[in-house]
Amino acid sequence: MKSLHVKLNEITKTLALRCHFEPNSDSLWCEIADKNLLLQLAEILQTMNARVCMITAYEKENGHELVYHFDLSGVMLNLKLHITDKSVPSITPLFKSADWTERELSEIYGIAIVNHPNPKRLFLDEALKESVLKEYYSLSTAMSGKVSQELWSKVKAEEGVNRG
Repeated sequence: MKSLHVKLNEITKTLALRCHFEPNSDSLWCEIADKNLLLQLAEILQTMNARVCMITAYEKENGHELVYHFDLSGVMLNLKLHITDKSVPSITPLFKSADWTERELSEIYGIAIVNHPNPKRLFLDEALKESVLKEYYSLSTAMSGKVSQELWSKVKAEEGVNRG
């Protein structure tokens, strides 16, 4: 891992990129706030045959933190990107494995994935608003299902009982 750490920092220094990889336990981390830098780093990682394992996100007071988890020769590389405007460039054109996770980010958090080659909803019904985590939907509504509508009515009725 140390040689990869050194190599990545030499590359970013040579290209005058404003970032630095730091080891943390058994992985490398790099925190950035520039979306263009995300694309530049993704292009570098693509040339090194890295793969996207997952993209995770969470909401903060002033935006979202997105973490792009890459595997490179058995070492986990994590790019943490802070965004404040709910949009991020797609890395799916570089990494096919980012396709579904980017679309999932869009559905769950309402983050626009700019230049995604297939921005259609992945799981949720098109009638639902973005940022599904901020709303309370039944699974049958979210998934365009009709089967559990009766069950949902019972849940809602019970909820009314539980809340007095």
